[in-house]
Amino acid sequence: MSVARLILCVTLGWLLGVGTVGARTTDPSLVRVSRLLFESRIEEADAALRQVEASRSTEPSVQILRGEILFQLGSYEEAAKVLRKALTDTRLHPVEQNEGRVMLDLATGTADATRGMEEKLSSSGHFIFRYRRGKDEVLIPYASAALDKAWAALAADFGDSSDPDAAAPKKPVRVEIYEEIADLARVSTLTLKEIETSGTIALCKWNRLMIVSPKALLRGYPWLDTLTHEYTHYIVSRSGRGLVPLWIHEGLAKFEERRWRGPSGGGLSPAMEQLLSTAVQKRRLISFEKMSPSMAKLPSQEDTALAFAEVYTFIEYLHGRAGFAGLRTLIKSLGDGLPERMAMQTAFGVSFDELDHAWRSTLRSRKTKNKVGPFAEKLRFRKPTGSKAATSEDDESGDISDPKVRGYVRLGGLLRARGRLSAAAFEYEKAANQAASPHPLVGLKLGRTYLDLNDPERAILALEPASEQYPEWAGLQAALGSAYLRKGDLPKAETALDGAISTSPFDPSVHCGLKAIYEQRKSPLLEQASRACTLLSGR
Repeated sequence: MSVARLILCVTLGWLLGVGTVGARTTDPSLVRVSRLLFESRIEEADAALRQVEASRSTEPSVQILRGEILFQLGSYEEAAKVLRKALTDTRLHPVEQNEGRVMLDLATGTADATRGMEEKLSSSGHFIFRYRRGKDEVLIPYASAALDKAWAALAADFGDSSDPDAAAPKKPVRVEIYEEIADLARVSTLTLKEIETSGTIALCKWNRLMIVSPKALLRGYPWLDTLTHEYTHYIVSRSGRGLVPLWIHEGLAKFEERRWRGPSGGGLSPAMEQLLSTAVQKRRLISFEKMSPSMAKLPSQEDTALAFAEVYTFIEYLHGRAGFAGLRTLIKSLGDGLPERMAMQTAFGVSFDELDHAWRSTLRSRKTKNKVGPFAEKLRFRKPTGSKAATSEDDESGDISDPKVRGYVRLGGLLRARGRLSAAAFEYEKAANQAASPHPLVGLKLGRTYLDLNDPERAILALEPASEQYPEWAGLQAALGSAYLRKGDLPKAETALDGAISTSPFDPSVHCGLKAIYEQRKSPLLEQASRACTLLSGR
């Protein structure tokens, strides 16, 4: 079963219950601070704790909370120092000791993973990025533009007159970009194995967004959609006061992840549509209960993708029924403490069972837009730089299951390496004809060969069928952009090159191609494309 490129972004369940101390203490002032932390109202929690500290700053319970607030405000080194000192106090309850140690481990790991990172504000000032100097610098202007658009769009979608600040945060939202998945394991409670098994590449937790750089994956991933997905979690956590169930959280985030570039929704990828259709036919849908405490705990990337397809279509159905007014009412009802089923009844006027039955009926009648071929694509992580196990991309023909197609591709590769481009194209054409449906790797190799032969028309014919079924393959989009650019079709070239950037923005030819387009158009984006072209290619 093809899973194509998955956007597997998971919000962790709240690690420490209702705050670090509130789960045990009856002290009203500390319970209030813990509650504000649970509701993602960090600045309010900070102000409330300062009032307590005026007379009780040396109490270990107060210091544990101070350490957590410092951590959530991004002062990781200072948080670790405060927590370490508090944990030496013998007055701490054993529960606080255990929870404080967990928070100390997180603060220490995060401080190590982020030490020396650069910081830069988005153009609007709504986001602040932390990243490593080098190739990841290319990400910042694109991330800034996308998230600034998402900020305005989600404020409109989820804004509530009774609490306008929840959906439109005034303080800059912190966004951290990690170079490797090992860093994501260090700054979270997920293990490296869980990350690789589920395909987790991003988190929203502890008052910040966290993503792995696209360069950590062999073919990148839809990282701009992912950032918007995680920012949706951030807004829903605040608007729903930390009480929105995980499966609803994920459905809303999936429904809004393309909001930075257009309307909500946008549908599922062809591969996810097919995955969902097969699960419906075989009666193997994953229950919402099994998606907790985290989708990162599901046993495979395929299960995770199916879970996302389910929750997306459920929110899509609810939105179709009552629009964002209904979704806002649902979030507010949950935030007010109503149980899940009662909140659904309040928001949509019928019982949860009726909604569930109607949603399942829509799934049975849902038609897949495109039938995806037998190409199984999962997120593939690169091994750390210098590792002996680092994956070579020189021969990817092992990704092709049909032995005849694989043989033609290998022969084509040998011929292409010897400069026999016409003969290589002939073998790749045989591979394309033999394949039951467009294969992304075959289409890419054939298209690139025709580009080398300076035949953009044939390159486009080879690339388009595969790119329609596998739109998140950056290589296909980059090659299409080059072909359209050679033809002089600037609008189509720009669309394709932008598509490549939104998945894997480290190909210098993409930015240099956009630079050529912007020069002709005298676009204000010329300087941005020029900088990226120079950074990645040295020219």
